[in-house]
Amino acid sequence: MAPQAVPLTWSGQFLNFAGPLASGDSDSWLATGTFGQENRFYVFSAFSDGTVAAELEVQHVSHYRRSDGGSLVDETHFEVHNRGSAEPVTQYYVYIAWSDPVNV
Repeated sequence: MAPQAVPLTWSGQFLNFAGPLASGDSDSWLATGTFGQENRFYVFSAFSDGTVAAELEVQHVSHYRRSDGGSLVDETHFEVHNRGSAEPVTQYYVYIAWSDPVNV
């Protein structure tokens, strides 16, 4: 049987904002709840507020499922890293996008 392409619908939302973030520094983030409860593709993005030119990158995305008092808790950990800016980024925004469930 030949491989078959399956179209996926994508959704997204604003997660939060933070700052300041100096050049070369990283902020650690934790998302809980529905993130990771199903097999999906996820894309995390970070953007400067535009007052400072900066290259922001989301790094080290990891997903954990743990037991908390008998209930399963999903945690997604990631970092936002400032790869370079002349001065600290005053404020930046974090977004997440996710695909339809992927059945494997």
